[in-house]
Formats: sequence, structure tokens, C-alpha cells
Amino acid sequence: MQVQTLRIIVAAFLTFAIMLFFYTGRERDHYSRSAEPAITQILKEISSWDRSVVLLHLAPETKQVINDEQLENILTQYRQFGRFKTIQELNFSRMASAFSLLGEKHINYSGTADFDAGLISLNITLVERGGFFLVYNFALSKSKTV
Repeated sequence: MQVQTLRIIVAAFLTFAIMLFFYTGRERDHYSRSAEPAITQILKEISSWDRSVVLLHLAPETKQVINDEQLENILTQYRQFGRFKTIQELNFSRMASAFSLLGEKHINYSGTADFDAGLISLNITLVERGGFFLVYNFALSKSKTV
């Protein structure tokens, strides 16, 4: 009886994992048509590193947790990268998509973008509100690739 129960549990787990894989694949395909162009547009606009422009793109919950001093420190750090030029590589996070099943939808991408200062690694999490994408979280750092 215990072996039969174990088989059922393993079969259920494998079925769930396969369903999750296909679900996140559909999510990746869907967001490649909408979120990826939005990321390019957002980076183009916020790379002026103007406080008011950046605030326009932040989700309300993000604005609530960042104070003026923190925002200014981030902008000062990111200004050294200069203006955004183009996306070099963008990878959809299946893990973030899977976890979004448990709560609000968060769309996460990581990759590399070309800025005035060269290749910059990026990680950006978006939320979709009213047909628009807002930045929930983002981080840039000097790319370690040559």
C-alpha cells in the first residue's frame, strides 16, 4: 500500500511539474510580445536618470517603500551608465512566473543591455496594471562579460 501511495504522489508531482513548465512557456511567449518591448521603452525613458521620469514608471507599492534619499542614491549610481542604447539579451524568469500563481502577477526578466558605459547586467520585475507595465523592482550593474 505504501509503494502505491508513493507512486501516486510521484505521478501527481510530475504531472504538476509538466503543467507548470507548459504554463510558464505560454507566459514567456505571451510576454515576449508585450513586456519585452515595454522594457525597452522603459529603459529608454528612465535612462535620463531624472527623478520625475523614474517615478512615473514605478509601481505604487515600490514608491511606498523607497524614500527620497534611497532614490537619489540609486540614480547617482546609475547615472554613471549613461543612456540606454539597446537590449543585448533578455531572459524570462519561469520561476517568478510560477510563483505568481500564488499571488499578484510579477513578470521578471534578466539580461544584458548596452548603455553609453558599455554592457550592463539588468534585472527587472514588472507588474501589469491597466494594460501598462510598471516597474516593481530593477537593478543594474556593470556586466562581467567581455
